[in-house]
Amino acid sequence: MLRLIARGATNRDIAGKLFITEATVKTHLLHIFAKLAVKDRAAAVTAAYETGLLKPAAESDHH
Repeated sequence: MLRLIARGATNRDIAGKLFITEATVKTHLLHIFAKLAVKDRAAAVTAAYETGLLKPAAESDHH
């Protein structure tokens, strides 16, 4: 889900791609925000890159 958020996906986009409801996406986002101790999508993506949960596209393409 973080990778989709980093690519600019909306809650609707994520729901469709993962075959879940938008309400479920929102719930997951709240859990992600809590675990990363952030308040919004941009901060979650930044924290994910900083902690290594997400790798820049060039790096992840090689794995």
